[in-house]
Amino acid sequence: MIQFHDFGIDVQTYAERGKENDFPLLTQCPHCRAKRPLHRHGYDERNALTPHGDDRIWIVRYRCRECLKTVSVLPSFLLPYFQYTLSAIWQVVKEQLGLTEGTNRAPFLLTKDGIIFYVRRFYRNLSSLHSFFARRWRIIGPIVKKEKERASWWIRTLEKHGLDSVIRDMWEDGFRHPFAN
Repeated sequence: MIQFHDFGIDVQTYAERGKENDFPLLTQCPHCRAKRPLHRHGYDERNALTPHGDDRIWIVRYRCRECLKTVSVLPSFLLPYFQYTLSAIWQVVKEQLGLTEGTNRAPFLLTKDGIIFYVRRFYRNLSSLHSFFARRWRIIGPIVKKEKERASWWIRTLEKHGLDSVIRDMWEDGFRHPFAN
């Protein structure tokens, strides 16, 4: 299982601190709900690709002493199962939709196919955004046939509500994030 945590620092600072980051103490198992601190079980190393380069970072893992299941704590600047940071993906999607100018594009997403991959994923998940916002805040997106208009409206709405926190809440409520498969 994956839990998000806002470390309040950027990717580079997180990478520099490595295993010395201020990792949270998990006091209840999200699997079995046992109210007992989880044991720090180790680390996984992964890439975090930003518009300015790439970093190798450590993801802390915990294990419940009751059910023996594990939990990984993912920094809020990352998405589950993606190497690119949320800000890198968000930036190229907004550029593709014409909402910002393409000035600092992520070096690893320069190909048209790489950018289109994330835009298509975002389009595919507009209905999940609609369902989540309708349930959580009773906000219903626009009813327009043009995907680009709907996507642009959802981008502004996500930014207004705080992109990181909305994605964390979606994940915790069992919804897919806007770039999930």
